[in-house]
Amino acid sequence: ESAHEVASERVCLEPDRREIGGRCQLPEPSIARLSADGDTVYVVGDTHLFRLHWDGRELQFDEGFQARYRTQEGQTYGWDAVIVGGAAWFLDNGFGSEGYAGTFRGRGVSSAPLHLVRVDLSTAAVTLTEICGLPNGIVANPPAIDIDRRIAVGYDSSNAVLAAFDIGRDGTLTPRWQRQQDHACHPSVVSDTGELVTADHDAERFADAIVVLDIETGEERRRVEVGSPLQSVVFLAPGFARDLYYCSFSTLARISVA
Repeated sequence: ESAHEVASERVCLEPDRREIGGRCQLPEPSIARLSADGDTVYVVGDTHLFRLHWDGRELQFDEGFQARYRTQEGQTYGWDAVIVGGAAWFLDNGFGSEGYAGTFRGRGVSSAPLHLVRVDLSTAAVTLTEICGLPNGIVANPPAIDIDRRIAVGYDSSNAVLAAFDIGRDGTLTPRWQRQQDHACHPSVVSDTGELVTADHDAERFADAIVVLDIETGEERRRVEVGSPLQSVVFLAPGFARDLYYCSFSTLARISVA
């Protein structure tokens, strides 16, 4: 058993017998959804990214991998990590999401700028890239990574900024495009068409819309309102034939390409 201080616990459930198959204690709390690459599980803690290994019987805490990403005054904790391209990618400044008021616009409380965080899975080296450089940003979802085109997309839901970056061979990020857009839900990438599926909320009209962008240029390809007065802050779900399912706290909708 590890000697680190316990602040939260990860539990594996055996699906057939519905029994606990393994437990692993962590030194920090976490609000983020779990991410996995095969039998390796990544957890975004309050200040570090942690790694666990499943050996078929139990979860083992990786004592040698603890990547500290909270290094700036006013910076707050991260949300869900995307595991791709030898790195973990997530957005920080997730604190304050309980202030959601039908929209995240203007609801951020973190004084440091919101960052796209990249953690190298070999070295645990951390790179912070500002989305827009403004204070009081907030998110409650992960970024979108198109590893084939080497483009990373992050957003600041409080300041209504959506931004794309080119991923260098050494993992460094350089700005590619930026646009004003009230996006808060999980963005989705359609790799074969280069489409980035996002949302845009109009707080004056109380109307949320799905917006399909060209991931390489940020140009808008399609837009359709979905009938939700509330801004979606949850996951989009891809369908089976050029369609997807949208969910907010008030509305479930299906959107398809004619």
